[in-house]
Amino acid sequence: MAYAVTHVIVAIVVLDLFRHYVFGKKKFPRFLLVIGGIAGLLPDIDVPLSWTYNFLTRNQSNFHGQFTHSIIFPLIFLTVGIIYYYHSNNLRKNKKWAQIFFVISAGWALHLPLDCLFGGYETFLWPLGIKTAFCPQWNLRDYAPGLDALILIAWLVHEEIHNRIKDYI
Repeated sequence: MAYAVTHVIVAIVVLDLFRHYVFGKKKFPRFLLVIGGIAGLLPDIDVPLSWTYNFLTRNQSNFHGQFTHSIIFPLIFLTVGIIYYYHSNNLRKNKKWAQIFFVISAGWALHLPLDCLFGGYETFLWPLGIKTAFCPQWNLRDYAPGLDALILIAWLVHEEIHNRIKDYI
């Protein structure tokens, strides 16, 4: 499993690249980067849920990777975003909500391959009950402490080279 900071930074960097090169700043406001960064960490909500369950029941259960690391959740958020985007009476308000759901879907979806690279899970197709073993076993755990720093530095250098660092100061 990648570190929490890595999940947030990867989501923010990838979404920011789409913001700059695909959509533009006016169509993709900065607050969506924050939402996307948080969404990049959402699949790990099962960790504090395990702690709470263990505290309340005096058991030792670990829910991590059992159901929140499924592709079903990004697909649900994507579907809700599409519904908001195409079915609306107040177009402007619903397009904003569509953007939010699209960004949550993207952040959540980015979490899955990142965890896959760090060891993988077999529950990507939950609740179908189909076990998958398509994750490469690259054993990147030894590099986890420095990975988020390298990603952050590369992104900052990119922003400075393209004279965009001022967007965040």
